[in-house]
Amino acid sequence: MSGSSAGSTRSLRSHGLTINPLDPWNPLPPPRTRKKAAVWTTEEEGALLDFLASHLSQAGDGNFKKATWNTAAAHMAHNHPPGPDNSDKTAESCERKFKALKKSYYAVANLKSVASGFAYDNEHGAMISLDNADLWDRYVKVMYQAHKDAKPFRNSGFPHFASVELLLPSHGRG
Repeated sequence: MSGSSAGSTRSLRSHGLTINPLDPWNPLPPPRTRKKAAVWTTEEEGALLDFLASHLSQAGDGNFKKATWNTAAAHMAHNHPPGPDNSDKTAESCERKFKALKKSYYAVANLKSVASGFAYDNEHGAMISLDNADLWDRYVKVMYQAHKDAKPFRNSGFPHFASVELLLPSHGRG
């Protein structure tokens, strides 16, 4: 029985498996050791945007370099240390958060345009009521590919609109 585990004297634990107390012949898979995701508060998002604004000269083509993201992560760790239910704000998570904030910016800019057909206010979002709920649902669902990022702004504003706008290359810097 070469190549079979039937005659093996090695324990299942050496293979990263745990004995299933209910059925010792069917071991449990190893426990997942996935790292906790970084959870961002509005205050932390603002701190990241303020940091990036203070390093705007380092964004040559509108994108920040790896060194800036590393420095941003160190800044966040120093000024906003992670709590027990949160993970470190790594360079990668800082960059992902900025990309997500840019998506939100463009979704809100679209909502603010006359072409969207919605009124928009920075505090209350698109101010959707029962009167225009069907129109909103079509905007975010039927035209889902184009406007899916607008969904969170149904009745909530985007507090970072102006801060993100200042960081975009189209804002006239350079």
